[in-house]
Amino acid sequence: MSCKNENCSRLLRNSLKLTRFTSKEMAELLRTYKTSQGDSTDLICDMPMDNVPESTISGQTISERILSVYTRLKEFLPHMKTVMEQQKDFNPPTNPVAEGLDMMITHVRHTALRVNCLLQILQPNIPIPEPAERPTGIPPAQNIFQQKAYGCIVLSRLQELLSKAVQEQKSLRGEMCRKRTKNAF
Repeated sequence: MSCKNENCSRLLRNSLKLTRFTSKEMAELLRTYKTSQGDSTDLICDMPMDNVPESTISGQTISERILSVYTRLKEFLPHMKTVMEQQKDFNPPTNPVAEGLDMMITHVRHTALRVNCLLQILQPNIPIPEPAERPTGIPPAQNIFQQKAYGCIVLSRLQELLSKAVQEQKSLRGEMCRKRTKNAF
């Protein structure tokens, strides 16, 4: 997706708006997920799990942090697909969690594309690395309890990441488009 000809401030505004919307929808999906999983959901959502991406954003510069947001969003996509498949096994495909996950996968993919556009403006001559398309470290067989915990942890960490992504994009508002204009002269 090439974004170099897009208006910088409009791109940033649309990206921030989409990220906020996705974050809000993720919070609602997480509530629905917890409700549908039964008792002790809060306990399983706090379990340590190494095979799920972290919600941390790393980097010293704004470009590095936005790249980190993009990479993390892409890392979460295959995990969300796995959670969706697990939910379809538990319930009919029309259950609210599976439907919400399907919709959320689309929103996260679109958010990642918008963040990619921000990166293309921030660092126009640097190629953006693509993370792996499949989940890392998911055990091949999980019992129902492990699947519930895995799903809750994936959604919780993604919710945290989206909240942080909103903050990172907010921090760009005063800088990004002005810098581009100043550098053009």
